[in-house]
Amino acid sequence: MWLFSRKIKNNVPSVSEQIKFKLKSITLPESQPSWNLFPQQQREWSTATAIDEGYNASAIVYAAVEKRAKLIAGVPWYAAIKDADGNTERLPINHPLNQLIYSPNLDQSWYELMYSASQMLDLSGSAFMPEVKGGVRGFPISICVLNSEHMKIKPGTEQLIALYQYVNGNVTRNIMPEDMVQLKLPNPKNPYFGQPVLMAAGRATDIDREAGDWQKASLQNRNISDIHIEVPEGTQPDQIEQIQAKLKERSQTPDNARSPLVSSGKINQLSRTAVEMDFTNSRRSVWTEIAACFGVPLAAMGFTEDVNLANADAMMKQLWQDTIVPQLELFKRQFDHQLAKEFGEGVCMEYDLSNVTALQESLDSKLANADKMYKL
Repeated sequence: MWLFSRKIKNNVPSVSEQIKFKLKSITLPESQPSWNLFPQQQREWSTATAIDEGYNASAIVYAAVEKRAKLIAGVPWYAAIKDADGNTERLPINHPLNQLIYSPNLDQSWYELMYSASQMLDLSGSAFMPEVKGGVRGFPISICVLNSEHMKIKPGTEQLIALYQYVNGNVTRNIMPEDMVQLKLPNPKNPYFGQPVLMAAGRATDIDREAGDWQKASLQNRNISDIHIEVPEGTQPDQIEQIQAKLKERSQTPDNARSPLVSSGKINQLSRTAVEMDFTNSRRSVWTEIAACFGVPLAAMGFTEDVNLANADAMMKQLWQDTIVPQLELFKRQFDHQLAKEFGEGVCMEYDLSNVTALQESLDSKLANADKMYKL
């Protein structure tokens, strides 16, 4: 007989209380419209258009996407195990997750995989990475990045996504949520598809692309906007056409640009407008807006006119701290939640920043800090 025994009362809510709790609560899948019976594509955005009219048409967009992709892809990853206290220990190289990181598929390295994932996130908001599982324990043995343009999602009721569907021409594949890793940027409007970085810079990108087309056309038709020819009164239309043809022949090609012109009419030189004079500065302001959306300074993309060695180092450090590292942390959390947990309890993925020069303190700084600590 226990002398100091004590019965602990377990307050189990009644059925009516449980019903009230259920009515007051709602999950993320339940909060979404339930009328989507079939897989849906991303409606507000087209990845193909983003590539054709943004990535391939604007040098600034291309440079920003590539800068982010190269820096992110250059960071090495490894598998680790986390204990109850949150401490991590690196797993051996022959661990199945490390083997997947070493060789994600037959055609790509991890560098190429992360490069493609970063591009897809910037241009579409999501990087869809289906898993191929095999072996005795059914671990993922292959992973790749699919083009987001061909992905559809069927909403679920118990979990957010019930089914992924890949449709490309006559190829259609249904992929279950447990066999898909979806890296995505949080989207306040759509929980299924991520928020493309380029979407916020879309208007500025359109302006930059159209400005480039205008500048090209202006260069090709340079003489039309620079001079005005007054022909004598009574000049016939066919004579005017001959003058125009002669004018184009003499000065509308690169070889004849700015060459002297002799005509039978009075030529008036037209001054350039303030808008034309400010064209380059206007384009630079658009470039700055695009660069801000991607979190990549213009100087990091080659615009180094006003950059010296001191602020270049500070700029690269800021780029890593404010843009690249937060992006890597987002990748890590999503990899841990969707991929690493399949390899066992406590297994996680870590990225290694030890070789990033911009994040390393200089030797002088370390010695100065060590001297201060010693004196304390």
